[in-house]
Amino acid sequence: MELAAKAVAAGVCAALMALLLKRSNAELALCLGLGAAAVILLSVLGLASGLAEAAARARELSGLSPALYSPIMKCVGIGLICALGSEACKDAGSSQLASAVELVGAAAALVCALPLMSALLDTVEGLT
Repeated sequence: MELAAKAVAAGVCAALMALLLKRSNAELALCLGLGAAAVILLSVLGLASGLAEAAARARELSGLSPALYSPIMKCVGIGLICALGSEACKDAGSSQLASAVELVGAAAALVCALPLMSALLDTVEGLT
């Protein structure tokens, strides 16, 4: 809870500073926003070990094999990274690049999901 409050406060402060700076130097305002986003995202890395432990426990309790669970986690990661990259491109004023980042993210997620699709097809084949 405390981390979320600090992240929101830092994000709002950086956004306000970038808004003020945008009038005189739009490029520097963009760099300020990207830098603040990077700092906020780095603060989340401290939570990664707890999330990894919870994910491992969920995998064990669900009985999913790592071969099926790993693609799910990769797809989630790809989605988060591409969403952040797309928003950064939009903030920079390049909606074309944002669309390209989203498209690449969708394609990469589909490629990561191929083992899941293969397992589903094997299951369906086994039922017939």
